[in-house]
Amino acid sequence: MYRKLRNNRGFTLVELLVVIAIIGILAAIITPNAFKAIEKGKVAAAEADYKAIKAAVLNFYTDTGKWPLSNNETSPPADAYLVTQPQSGYNGWNGPYLERWPSKNPWGGTYTYKNGNSGDLGWGNPARWLELTNVPGASSNPTSAAKQLQTDLGSDVVKVNSSNVVCILISKDQ
Repeated sequence: MYRKLRNNRGFTLVELLVVIAIIGILAAIITPNAFKAIEKGKVAAAEADYKAIKAAVLNFYTDTGKWPLSNNETSPPADAYLVTQPQSGYNGWNGPYLERWPSKNPWGGTYTYKNGNSGDLGWGNPARWLELTNVPGASSNPTSAAKQLQTDLGSDVVKVNSSNVVCILISKDQ
């Protein structure tokens, strides 16, 4: 009366637990590296945007002999005349120097071009720089995106102001 089951297929509980443990170990190793890669990508995107804006500002100066005004001093106040042509006062403008002004930086904050007194940044007066808001760990975390920007571009070029906004130098007067 006792019959042996012939096609006994399936996994035992121990086999399933071993597989789940292996998957957990792999996830623990891969996940931090994936987040580091995402943050490195954001830093690289911010650096590329900075270099494009810096080139646009320098080309603007080469064509007009004047530096663009800060974003908040132009009309419209978004692009510092790097995308839209100014109404007057800039003979030789040969733009647009940027296809479009970046609406957000990689961390969801803004890019703001500044032209004026650099204040607590130590670049002198006048200077031109790019401000990035919402950069993680701008003041506290030594492995933050702000620290990586300083490492890549130089600590004399990248500063964090008193409002914890990352500022990247475009040019300064000697």
